[in-house]
Amino acid sequence: MQNRKSLSWRAMKGINEQSNSAYHMMPIKLLSAKSQVVAGVKYELEILVGQTECLKNQLSSEDVKPETCKEKPGGNRQVYVVSVWQKPWEDFEQFTIKEAREA
Repeated sequence: MQNRKSLSWRAMKGINEQSNSAYHMMPIKLLSAKSQVVAGVKYELEILVGQTECLKNQLSSEDVKPETCKEKPGGNRQVYVVSVWQKPWEDFEQFTIKEAREA
């Protein structure tokens, strides 16, 4: 499960880049995780994310970590379904946001 939690943090980079919010989002809870062996491994993660106190114009997506950003009290929360395809032998990882909805 630790690998899947790590994946949810890495998926946040893409979520933050596609979000129009002035604030970064961070994973609050991994709601579900499924995996399927394909040419590599494909994961489907359902992640509850919350708005942080960190502004995008002050911090890069790579620097959003639990130590650097805290959830903003009263901030927006959403549920994202993200597909992650990994082929470790090729150093390949692809994230696709499949769904986003209000929590």
